[in-house]
Amino acid sequence: GHEEWICGIAFIPEGNQVVTCSWDKTVRLWDTTTGEEGGEPMQHDAIVRCLAVTKDGKRVVSGGDGGKLKVWEVETLKFVEGWEGHKWDITALAISPDGEFAASADYKGRIVIREAKSGGEIRHSIKTNSWIVTSVLWSLDGSHLFSGSSDCTIRKWDSDTGDPVGEPWQGHTSTIDSLALSPDGTRIASASYDKTVRFWDTYSGSQVGEPLEHTQEVRPLAFSPSGEFIASGSLDNTLSIW
Repeated sequence: GHEEWICGIAFIPEGNQVVTCSWDKTVRLWDTTTGEEGGEPMQHDAIVRCLAVTKDGKRVVSGGDGGKLKVWEVETLKFVEGWEGHKWDITALAISPDGEFAASADYKGRIVIREAKSGGEIRHSIKTNSWIVTSVLWSLDGSHLFSGSSDCTIRKWDSDTGDPVGEPWQGHTSTIDSLALSPDGTRIASASYDKTVRFWDTYSGSQVGEPLEHTQEVRPLAFSPSGEFIASGSLDNTLSIW
């Protein structure tokens, strides 16, 4: 399997497969029933930091150091095409709920929104004024995009125009590592190096409730399908269910 840190994972829709990416410069497909790797790894030239699966489950998009997105065919694991648009290493990637668009972010705080079909034509880009964008997340209806960054803030954007919506959401005191959207689309959870998970109203940007506290940096997090629980993982070697 992978020989370095695994930094991204996604399920293939309507199947028994997951895809992972790693600092070992590869993207790999796995059978969830057997745990076996499904074919040869998909190879990058540098660290792979993020990935996303298209809505139809036929393609995987991956990005990382080098600033180029690569598109792969799930059935054959073959390289399909590369998408340009970033001058710096890519740090985050997300495909819109309707499967029409992909948003990718980089180390210089730039978000590129493009068509998720063949060619990856760029629609527009957003200069966030943040040093590193660490996470991007679409609203349920695809009308807005949310970004978390190393400046400790979350920002909300109009996905059609790229314009900011309101002021940055402030509360964290260190880099935001990841964002998760509740199943009903009304709340965002954010995980941070400040050892907390915080909740936000997606419409107003106001914090909801009290932060959840770990003893070390918090990295991945996910809502349960019902939205009743959230799971968070930390550098304190714990997985917590809240």
